[in-house]
Amino acid sequence: MLSVRLKAIADCVPEGTIVADIGTDHAFLPVELIASGKIERAYACDIGTGPLEHARATVAEAGLQAQISLILTPGLEKVPQDAQVAVIAGMGWMTAKEILENDFERLGQFQRILVQVNREVASLRRWIMDHGFEIVAEKLVHDRHYYQIVGFRKASQPVVYTEAQLQYGPFLLARREPVFIEYYHYRKTKLERIARQIEDPVKRSEILRQIEDMNAVILNR
Repeated sequence: MLSVRLKAIADCVPEGTIVADIGTDHAFLPVELIASGKIERAYACDIGTGPLEHARATVAEAGLQAQISLILTPGLEKVPQDAQVAVIAGMGWMTAKEILENDFERLGQFQRILVQVNREVASLRRWIMDHGFEIVAEKLVHDRHYYQIVGFRKASQPVVYTEAQLQYGPFLLARREPVFIEYYHYRKTKLERIARQIEDPVKRSEILRQIEDMNAVILNR
């Protein structure tokens, strides 16, 4: 059974596509996608031999060796050309950015690229906008921690997002689901606690500005 985080990523995968899971670790995602019948083929990719052996064991236990190919590769470098969806999840923004930029020429070939980074999601969205892509899917889930998944593809024409959309996510901001409000209540409370402890007036002013932004955009105050 998938974690809430991986289930959210799986929900964003279009049916019938060929998926390349970058940094697959135990290959839980591709195994679930195929076992559920959502897709028929996948590539489980990792830069480390250890994680790839874990993935091999998971695939063998599920009896899906014919449908899941295991590939030792840094990023997308050795992913076959027929892959239609790339999943880059469970890593820091700088690592994900390195993968995206190292294989930039390939990105336009994918129907969808799904990225879940642990921090700096606004930086990810800005990168998407600045490099000629458009956001097509977003999810925010709580699985002990809060996770945001962003799906994007090559844009047919330039897309410009507002600062609020970059910060909070265009789809998430439009839907304002309960977990979204819950997350930003949590973030606001955390910032308020930090603001009470900081003596530097410049830093404190910046944190108070962030709190005001959250009140205005998220809480409609």
